[in-house]
Amino acid sequence: MTQVVILGFDGMDADLLRVYGPALPHLRRLMLESPFLELTSSIPPDTFPAWGSLYTGLNPANHGLLSLPPGDAEQSGNRDGEPPALTCGTTFWDLASASGKRICVLNPYLAYPAWPVNGVMLALSPRDGSLSIAPDEYELSLAFPALPRLAEQAVRRDELRTFYHELVSCTLQQAALGLELLQQESWDLFFLQLNALDRVQHLFWHYSDLSDPAYPGQSEHLTRIQSFYRLCDRIVGEVRAALPAESVLIVVSPYGHGRRSHQRVNLNEWLRQQGLLIVQARSSRLLERPFSGRLSWRSDSDELLAHVGLIARERQSPGRSCSRLIDEERSLVRALGLGGDGPFGGLVLHRRAIEAQGHDYEEMRASLQEEIQSLRSRGRPLLRWVRKREEIYQGRYLERLPDLLFELQSDFALGDELYVPLLTTQPGRRTVSGIHRKDGVLLIGNLLHHEPRVGDVHEITVMDVAPTVLSLLGLHNAVRFDGQSLLALRAAESLS
Repeated sequence: MTQVVILGFDGMDADLLRVYGPALPHLRRLMLESPFLELTSSIPPDTFPAWGSLYTGLNPANHGLLSLPPGDAEQSGNRDGEPPALTCGTTFWDLASASGKRICVLNPYLAYPAWPVNGVMLALSPRDGSLSIAPDEYELSLAFPALPRLAEQAVRRDELRTFYHELVSCTLQQAALGLELLQQESWDLFFLQLNALDRVQHLFWHYSDLSDPAYPGQSEHLTRIQSFYRLCDRIVGEVRAALPAESVLIVVSPYGHGRRSHQRVNLNEWLRQQGLLIVQARSSRLLERPFSGRLSWRSDSDELLAHVGLIARERQSPGRSCSRLIDEERSLVRALGLGGDGPFGGLVLHRRAIEAQGHDYEEMRASLQEEIQSLRSRGRPLLRWVRKREEIYQGRYLERLPDLLFELQSDFALGDELYVPLLTTQPGRRTVSGIHRKDGVLLIGNLLHHEPRVGDVHEITVMDVAPTVLSLLGLHNAVRFDGQSLLALRAAESLS
């Protein structure tokens, strides 16, 4: 029977593994023996939809774990500002547990409180970091600490050194407990998720990227990201050393990391000029003059810090960005960013208002799709692609997604400014300088009895992870996944 051990590193990037590879012996070994490396994320490559798809094998329109801006919380069913939650019974570990496999699952996102499984499940509250464990009477010899929050004032005083070392210490403690539990029992499935790498890259990207306009010059933070990858490599080595020779080891991340864009495409301003977006009358006098920057009572850094979980959202003062000045009743279309401050976004069409004005919804959607795809700057397209939502995903929660989904060129992000040029540039200095990108990581080591079943042209996605894990466990559930298993038993063994 195959034992499957999974280490999930939030935000691990395939390109950085290639760059840092010589200093990462254990990950380098996995890279050399794994048939896979890059894992394509969800659209958008954000925490909730991406990890949700990895856990369930479903696309975001089927699992419903969406991440929309705070003003769109009701569209995602998130009326109280709480993050969406996984449903018991939908994850790969639930399916394995229901089939009689012994499992140990530690620290998955969105799975709070922990629920009963055939083994042990540990979860941390996304709000206050409190611990939940099932079964309740299970005793831990070591603490499993929540990641520290970064106080806004600490960022402004540049007290990042202390915060970095707190992340290192916390990760080591989490890994130590994981290693202890791994060795307590011969689990059929063991899953440990470590999330600090994502926070390190969000905060320290511009310190290590010499091509970033926000690069401050050499500093003590120059090698923070590389050092944390070495810490991850150390954890991989310790786990692998504790495994029996026949165990399969998986290292996975549902998205990678890259530089946050300094250029903004202000599509809401373009929609306003087309007469499709209406500004509230009481705000139009204030707005009807060119200005740079965001009309907001808090900075974009504050919003992103909350979005990536570095500070608590409730600590922020109430915001008033340009999106809040849109007349929702009279506007026909508006643009919104998806997944933080990256290149992914969508156009929301207000169908009732469109039809009330005598327009055809589908005709307007097709026209908008064509028009924004044709937007250019100096002859270069601003968008990589724009598609109708049903061309991307199918599922019961499809209508929670914007009517049109798009991806800007990688060096752009969606802006929400009004009465400014279509393209603007944000100041160089940023608190959150790293952002998720769509290429994550999937490494599978020690495949003694399995081989890849997909060709080089197949795009490996986050939805393929759950069915692949179950296939390694010898489970072929009658569950319909949007992904597929990437592995098959070797032919000689399947005939024996």
